[in-house]
Amino acid sequence: MRLNTILNLSIISVFSLFLFTACSTMNSTEMFRISKKTNFTYDSIPYGAIDEHKISLGDRFSFSFSTNNGEKILVGATGISNSAKINESNTTSQLQDYLVQQDGTVELPIVGTINVAGMSTRALEDQLEASLAKDYLLPFVQIRLTNQRVTIFPGKNTAQVITLQNTNTSLIEVIALANGIRDDGRADSIKLIRKKDNQRMIYKIDLSTIEGLKYGEMLVQSNDCIYIDSNPRVTREILKEIAPWLSVFSSSLAIYAIFTK
Repeated sequence: MRLNTILNLSIISVFSLFLFTACSTMNSTEMFRISKKTNFTYDSIPYGAIDEHKISLGDRFSFSFSTNNGEKILVGATGISNSAKINESNTTSQLQDYLVQQDGTVELPIVGTINVAGMSTRALEDQLEASLAKDYLLPFVQIRLTNQRVTIFPGKNTAQVITLQNTNTSLIEVIALANGIRDDGRADSIKLIRKKDNQRMIYKIDLSTIEGLKYGEMLVQSNDCIYIDSNPRVTREILKEIAPWLSVFSSSLAIYAIFTK
């Protein structure tokens, strides 16, 4: 009788240990958690046109230019031959990427080293055209950011870095590029984290209803982080965590039964 009592107490103790271990590790991969004890408020979701991206440290962009207001670019694209107008100044630079250094400068061919951090692409194009106009006839400059990207966590234990091919990419498009929301993801609880003026803006988005379509049309910006909360599947997670312990425990019981016969 006493042996049975000890055995029962052991089973209860081990099972309690299983539950404690499972509960302590079940949500260990959850990110960007907001405590329910705080009075945290999300930022208002912007629906209008977004501010033009400002070139920042670590950005990469392509730089190309042609003289005569880009005549050679148009001729090359259309196949039109107009040799009478082509002169020795009508050249086009090769397209390649240039990196913005940590001091905010970039080194460009012919132009040299200039400070570009905080400038829009349009402002940089204007500045380069003005600089090149000293030596070239009617320069036409094109700047294109090549490393625009967002990070998305579409479900538990999954993440992707999505390269933006254009500046008008919506939240819905980014989710589609990430192959949609995972089975355990919550369409009604999506956090979009954005850095603006050296501050972090956090927007909460609900795409679970048709009314949420307007939120899905929100335009993303480079370096945005999109995190989709997940639904905890308690039973499955607990079983997953305690399975190794149950295996050890059942083996111990089998050994105990053998030696007590």
